[in-house]
Amino acid sequence: MGDEFSMDELLLALLKQGAYFKPVKITTTELGKMLEMSQQNVSHRLSVLEKEDMVNRTASGIELTKKAKDRVDVLYADMKLIFEKEKLELSGVIVSGLGEGKYYLSMDGYRKQVKEKFGYLPFPGTLNIEIDENDMWKKQHILKMEPIIITGFKDKNRSYGDLFGYKCRIGDIDCAIIVPLRTHHGPRIIEIISRVELKKRLGKKDGDRIKVVF
Repeated sequence: MGDEFSMDELLLALLKQGAYFKPVKITTTELGKMLEMSQQNVSHRLSVLEKEDMVNRTASGIELTKKAKDRVDVLYADMKLIFEKEKLELSGVIVSGLGEGKYYLSMDGYRKQVKEKFGYLPFPGTLNIEIDENDMWKKQHILKMEPIIITGFKDKNRSYGDLFGYKCRIGDIDCAIIVPLRTHHGPRIIEIISRVELKKRLGKKDGDRIKVVF
């Protein structure tokens, strides 16, 4: 626990120096003074963070890796929700899907479980949203929550993987983000299911902005 706290302290010190955005030139002695640690202690902790793929040390300086940024984003989300008591909202733009949602949500193996675990039979299709880059930290936070698991199954032809579900709302409509274990979508795309055809009910089209509330 103490080591983990110190690691987060070190990450915070690097954040303050701008390491989230670019490599920063700072010595372990300078970091030690900031954190009231010995130079040797800081050097050791930096080595541990390197082994954990949390920081890179190059000739240009020290920078946070994507893994470290994801961790920082989740910590930020936790603190923001605790202290500001805000609802968690994802904003983005509606985009065309690949037809995968319609295919999978037409299968009884998934539909029956959605009915059992979410309380409704899903419309056979998903609303696909490309979330804003600035909201990616919120998505990271959501995916750290305990999911509702739609268990995979087999038929005569192939196996189908688990789906992870997270309850949400769009306006006054109960929905859920569905995250397949394997997907062809990029990281900024989320898929939303509901009992209704969301585009039609909301009067929305591709390119329109939308908010999802948790």
